[in-house]
Amino acid sequence: MLLDFTVANYRSIKEPVTLSAVAQKQRHVQSNENSKRKRVKSDDEIASTYSLGNWDIEVLPTLGIFGANASGKSNVVQAIDCLISLINIGHAYERLHTFTRAKITSFNLDSSTIGKPTTFKLRFVANFAIYTYSLSLTQTQIFSETLDYELASTKRSRCLFRRVWNYKDNKFDWKHGSDFKGSHLQLRKNLENSEIFLSILSSLNIEVITSLQNWLRFSLSNANQNILGFEQAFMLTAMADERMSHDFLKRITQIIKKFDTGIVEIEVRKSNEIEDGINNIYAVHESIKGNAVRWLFKEESLGTQRLFNFAFRLLLALDKGCLLILDEISANIHPNITRAIIQMFQSEKSNPNHAQLIFTSHDNTLQRNNLLRRDQIWFTQKRLDHSTELYPLTDFKVRNDLAIDKAYLDGRFGAVPILPSEDELTSKILE
Repeated sequence: MLLDFTVANYRSIKEPVTLSAVAQKQRHVQSNENSKRKRVKSDDEIASTYSLGNWDIEVLPTLGIFGANASGKSNVVQAIDCLISLINIGHAYERLHTFTRAKITSFNLDSSTIGKPTTFKLRFVANFAIYTYSLSLTQTQIFSETLDYELASTKRSRCLFRRVWNYKDNKFDWKHGSDFKGSHLQLRKNLENSEIFLSILSSLNIEVITSLQNWLRFSLSNANQNILGFEQAFMLTAMADERMSHDFLKRITQIIKKFDTGIVEIEVRKSNEIEDGINNIYAVHESIKGNAVRWLFKEESLGTQRLFNFAFRLLLALDKGCLLILDEISANIHPNITRAIIQMFQSEKSNPNHAQLIFTSHDNTLQRNNLLRRDQIWFTQKRLDHSTELYPLTDFKVRNDLAIDKAYLDGRFGAVPILPSEDELTSKILE
């Protein structure tokens, strides 16, 4: 499970910003005595947290990021995308740079940060141990890479491995902990300056990091989605395990049906085009006379295609108990369906494996009381230097009965566009 993520000097993010999934201690803010609104649930009633036992830490299942256009909310999740993709597809590091979401791009509005390293820090829990992974790099060079972990029994940080670029000797200075000894350390000798060591280790069975590797492997990032496309991703799953893919297809169809799309079945058929060598996905509808009518799924509406995409990735995340990242979750999707997707992660019944969802959205109705806790709502806004600022709703003193969605649009929490008056706007257009 993700605890928190910190990034600096990445796209619109200049100074370090941190997105935290650690639940904040409940702060009871008195409701307005004159309020006529229906009873508002407490944060604990809205979403149960994941308890980490001896750690005295509660983890949130869902985080939502809201903000104006160009405020950087997508860059926050793209940064998580980027790091997960670099770890999972490390050998293809150079190839990843051809995909926008996986490029290492510095904050280019300040000469002091152009070309300087981007830094990532990821803290997560796997098998009740807390791992901290840090990476500093440019597109062509890694400058530092560190992996530490803490056991619940000792609460003491231990170094697994650490490498720091030595500018004087033009090589890495290495350190490893006693828990990380083994023949895999020999891989350091042939490691390229741009290769990620944690990625190289992904094909090896190293007990102390197996649980974290599984969490990273199954975390579903937008970068991987963009590289493959949802149909290709599904077909790769089908080729890997036909029985699993059949079960997934059946469950995906059930979700699509519940979302009132008119689809009664989804079929995978061999393509008629011999040269393409792939299968096609079809949506099956029922005519007025009860006959089956099918067409390629890519001919469905954009919203239905996104629902197929979401359903496939959502089921994988819920089954594996991993992280799912959805940028612009509300795009082409009805608000009621978006709420249902979020509630699937909030419910212990549908999410017994403690999967997590991080999403961005412009839909302020998702902020309404009884869907997200106050510590699950985050905002982005531009600083004076046009860099991204990230902060939670809990930075503000908010009454339990406050209509958060309306207060947000009124600018109470920032993170909204500053627009000219109606007269100014129309006069500019007419001139």
